[in-house]
Amino acid sequence: MRRLLGTLALVLTLAGCGDDVGAGRSPAPGATPDVEVTLVHATAGRGQPEQRATDVTEKAALAAYVAQFSDVLAAKVTKAARATNANPVLAQVVAVGCDVPPGARLEDDHFVPADVAAPRQECFAPVTTVAVGGVVPMQ
Repeated sequence: MRRLLGTLALVLTLAGCGDDVGAGRSPAPGATPDVEVTLVHATAGRGQPEQRATDVTEKAALAAYVAQFSDVLAAKVTKAARATNANPVLAQVVAVGCDVPPGARLEDDHFVPADVAAPRQECFAPVTTVAVGGVVPMQ
């Protein structure tokens, strides 16, 4: 966990640094780095809600993380993690229930799901929702 927090803090600190004049975009004073969050979900996907995000940047860490899910959800999480431009790549089960949150945001070391406007009281099977993403390095 300390490695995750240290890496995230370093990325946030260094995101605006650089001395290549005219190379890529420059952050405005006080700008925050871009955060990329993708929500993937599957009915009966297994997994439990988590309080903290897991660093799944390395292939072995991603494989170990998705082992808790059904094959369908594991494939979706793996695809989303590989498609992200974030570094580190983080993943977290943000909801298990009748509804899929409409979005999520990254706060410190965890994802916070957006509230569902009209939550359902009953459902046939729970839906597992996983947030995948992280801080996108500035270019």
